[in-house]
Amino acid sequence: MRYHPLTTLYRIYQLAKNSLLFAIFIFVIKGGSDFWLYKYGRYVFIAFIILRFLYILVSWWKETYEWDKQSFHFKKGVFVKRVSTIPFSKIQNITRQTNLFHRVFRLTSLTLETAMDGEDDTIKFEVVTKDHASFLINLLEVEEKETYEDTSEQILALEQKKEKDVKTIHFEPTSRDLWKASFTSLSFLAIIPIMAGLYDYVEPFLPQFKGFWSFFSQSNWLIAILSIAAVIIAVSFGIVRTFTRFGKYRISSNERYIFIDRGIVDQSNFAIEKRKIQGLQLRQPFMKRVFGLVEVTLISTASPNANDGNVSINSLYPFLPVHEAYALVEQLLPEYKLNHSMTRLPKRTLFIKLLRLSYLWVIATGLLFYFKPTPFDINVAWWIYSLVLLGVIIIQRVLDYKQTKYMIDNDQVQWWQGGLTTQMFVTRRQRVIEIATSQSLLQKLFNVTTIQMMNRSTPVHIDIIKDVPVEFAHFYRQWYQERKWKINIDK
Repeated sequence: MRYHPLTTLYRIYQLAKNSLLFAIFIFVIKGGSDFWLYKYGRYVFIAFIILRFLYILVSWWKETYEWDKQSFHFKKGVFVKRVSTIPFSKIQNITRQTNLFHRVFRLTSLTLETAMDGEDDTIKFEVVTKDHASFLINLLEVEEKETYEDTSEQILALEQKKEKDVKTIHFEPTSRDLWKASFTSLSFLAIIPIMAGLYDYVEPFLPQFKGFWSFFSQSNWLIAILSIAAVIIAVSFGIVRTFTRFGKYRISSNERYIFIDRGIVDQSNFAIEKRKIQGLQLRQPFMKRVFGLVEVTLISTASPNANDGNVSINSLYPFLPVHEAYALVEQLLPEYKLNHSMTRLPKRTLFIKLLRLSYLWVIATGLLFYFKPTPFDINVAWWIYSLVLLGVIIIQRVLDYKQTKYMIDNDQVQWWQGGLTTQMFVTRRQRVIEIATSQSLLQKLFNVTTIQMMNRSTPVHIDIIKDVPVEFAHFYRQWYQERKWKINIDK
């Protein structure tokens, strides 16, 4: 079966969108230049567009896919043919995305992410009808349906499946949540690189307005008005951007899956199977700490890509109050019980953190001594900058000491650590594939050690906690060794 015919139009649309700015630069802004780089560059660009256009048409004709009761089968390649088979059981995450192109033609896209490594770790249907997308998703449950041979068992299984498929809505942001997210995310700062990029393209035309800029720079009231206007535009841009991305945000679940839906213009629908979640990561950058917010990320053996380069699609709403985040996790994943009270580091570890050499400070001090910079023409001795950096490093380490906590509760381990930015990692014993401990000479003097934990994910997730007591490391190793016994009991 071939991909949807509009796949070719979608790829041409993507090609045009990605090439537009370069085309404007080389044909409009530098259109009158006889410099050899621009002159021959135009021919190379036109040749590339023609060849890419032909490749899109031929690849659509050559590439096909099909399925059976257990697997997808793909035939790809124009010059080198490649056949691949991906079992349904390897599929971890399901994402449906609908951008402006899809909405115009009432279509969608479907991404099925697997736990496999390599070129075929993700199945991508760039353009597909909504009905066919639903059909492909339902294929993943065929094995479950066909395990029942008796008719009465089939009816009972289907009734049970309907009950399991009922979605429970756990979270939808209010207008207040969206306003708070607009300022907490600092999304209004995104306009800065956009304006900087725009400046590069209009710079050749600026000499024509030399008189205007001279008049503007000498008028304080014009500078004040335009500065205020720039702030209003930036803030408005951030608000619109946040409302567009999170305006229709919804977190729901049934017995088997967690669903995350978001977006107004570009919509995405993400589904992850609960039993394939390897752990949780709760992050608090500095601004979110100020407002008491946290972002929860679901760690799985697949590696979902970000929708927009900022928020990963396997992330729960990134602006949740801490207490709501804890409650939401326990609703979605009842097997996880997040504990507020954890064990803090002993006081002696503060001395270790302060005595540990900072290579960043040493290198920065050396550079300051050599170059003796005067940023913004401020004449300040170089060693003052070195002392300021040292002060920031000390504050970071003191905060890290005060905020590092850990605990093991039955078969769950969790620890929270960090300075200006903090994060907590939570996982269960059966999800840990490897542990390791290490001890430096300084740590040995204070009877503490470093613990490293590895979880199965793509890429492999490694989490480290430093300067925990040796006694806890021994207990942690014994706790992990009971993993095999525990798994055998569960079987």
